[in-house]
Amino acid sequence: MPPRSDFRATIQRQVGSAAQRFERARSPGFRGRAIPLATLVAALLATVAAAETPRAELGKRLRRFELAWQQADAQRRAAAVAPMKAAVNSFFTLQPAVAAARLDDAWLVVRGEGPADVRERQAIATAVTVTPLFADTTCDVVTVSFERLYPGPDGEDPEARLRIVIEDAEGMTLASRDGAWGEATGSLAWTTGPLPQGDHRFVVQRVTDDAALVVASLGLSRAERLDERLTALRDPRAPPAHSPSPTGRATIAAIADVLGNLAASRGQETDYPATRLLSFAEELRASGNAAGESIAAEARRADCWLTLSDGRREVPVRLRAPADAAGPLPVLFLLHGAGGSENMFFDACGAGRAVTLGIRRGWLVVAPRHGFFGLPLGIGPMLELLEDAFKIDRSRVFVAGHSMGAAQTATQAALHPRLVAAAAALGGGGKAPANAEAGRIPWFVAAGAEDFGRPAASALAKNLRAAGNTVAERVIPDVEHMVVVQAALDDLFAFLDTVAADAGPAPWSAP
Repeated sequence: MPPRSDFRATIQRQVGSAAQRFERARSPGFRGRAIPLATLVAALLATVAAAETPRAELGKRLRRFELAWQQADAQRRAAAVAPMKAAVNSFFTLQPAVAAARLDDAWLVVRGEGPADVRERQAIATAVTVTPLFADTTCDVVTVSFERLYPGPDGEDPEARLRIVIEDAEGMTLASRDGAWGEATGSLAWTTGPLPQGDHRFVVQRVTDDAALVVASLGLSRAERLDERLTALRDPRAPPAHSPSPTGRATIAAIADVLGNLAASRGQETDYPATRLLSFAEELRASGNAAGESIAAEARRADCWLTLSDGRREVPVRLRAPADAAGPLPVLFLLHGAGGSENMFFDACGAGRAVTLGIRRGWLVVAPRHGFFGLPLGIGPMLELLEDAFKIDRSRVFVAGHSMGAAQTATQAALHPRLVAAAAALGGGGKAPANAEAGRIPWFVAAGAEDFGRPAASALAKNLRAAGNTVAERVIPDVEHMVVVQAALDDLFAFLDTVAADAGPAPWSAP
């Protein structure tokens, strides 16, 4: 992966002509022949998707903002609209450093502690990387690198201290290091001593007499006999006696790729629990054709990364099942927007609140990866594969999408009108299903008042009503394109609760 300082130049070289088309399409004179915005965004971000570390930096800043937005009052939320609109525009025009700066601006607005002083702003502009991210338990040294992600104030910060802590999953300190904040430039080698097997947190703080500011919080994993286990995971000749299902084989291969990248310290877009993923892949391999039981157990314990496959087509998904729900599970599909992935609704979109609200209701929550041209496997084939691991309540299958995902939601409703119990489009629209069966599907459509996806959402709502659908439509004040998901969640789930209740006795407990 290129250094951050080369990131923007690299991306712009790779997609220069596409960026020119994007700018032409935005100009007034090109309006009549304009390529749809979502098409251009998808094409532009196909290359950005390969640059995981800048995506991770943006994701962490977005999550920090969303957590603060949830606690902010109406005045601070309204003040955050302008920097958030600038952040989204910068992301779509391939300026990740500018997007990061604007996300930080938005966070400073909603956190409610007043503007950052010069030195605090300098600290939050710092990006931190750690190597190795995934290593054997015998590894006793890490390299910590600090780099200014975007231009900011210069100058010394003599009153601040640097604190680095490695914590286990229970929050117990495994290793710590204190020094002068001036060390937070370039790279430093830290002898941590051997760390136990597990998925840990690596936390970097700027500490003053008044407060401790978390500058970075990263996943750091260690596993016993790592090289041996990774080799065995990739060996096609290794047992079990019974071959895993296509989903099992595809999932093992995908996990092996992720773990190999982490072991090589190639940053990823999310904090993967590498040690748990390694154990899960080993369990899948050992389970053979009984992989469904292993998948169900993993999804009830924690977030589960799968690659659903029918032997010809496959789709990566991230899913979570309620820990103790009895009976068939309602299913909530969450479809991300352009530039996102299966991690988007789990890591962002209200800091994962959509997933939390679904799980509280006893629903199976599934977020697949898709492109502008559709899902490799539709929700019907995905449900059939999921039924190898879960009992599914097919009378309560819900689909919700954001931005480009809203268009995918409309597509899935058209393809599977008898299966979709309710659909939702947030911050975007799409072609309203034209078949008569799809006319029975109730819809929830929402956009922000400052959302560039509002016209598409309004057009979808209008066309759905013309087709006979019942539509609950919301326009949310002082909200732009990214925050619309978070802002709409309470209304969305109230809508889904009503639909679920009308489908018959509810096999979940109310939140």
